[in-house]
Amino acid sequence: MPEAVDITCPCCEALLKVDPETGSVVWVDKKKPPAKDFDDLVNRVASQKSLLDEKFARSVQQNKNSRAILDKKFEEAKKRAEADPTGKPPNPFDWD
Repeated sequence: MPEAVDITCPCCEALLKVDPETGSVVWVDKKKPPAKDFDDLVNRVASQKSLLDEKFARSVQQNKNSRAILDKKFEEAKKRAEADPTGKPPNPFDWD
C-alpha cells in the first residue's frame, strides 16, 4: 500500500495528506496565520470568548429544559406505578 502524498494547498497553505489509491484527503493540517499585532490577538480572543459564551448559554438552556422533561416523565411513571394493582414490575423470566 503506497504512503499518503503530502500536498500544500495553494489557497490557504494547509498541508493535505492524500491517499493515492482513492484520491481522498486523509489529513488536513491547517495553520493559523500569525497575528500581525497585539490588538489583532486581543480581538481574536474576544470573538472566541463571545462564541463560547453563546454556546454555554445554549447548553444551560437545554439542561434546564431536559430537567423539566425528566421531572414530567418521572411524575407520569409514579402515577402509573400507583395505578398498577400488582405493585410489582413484570419479571421477564416469567414470560416463558
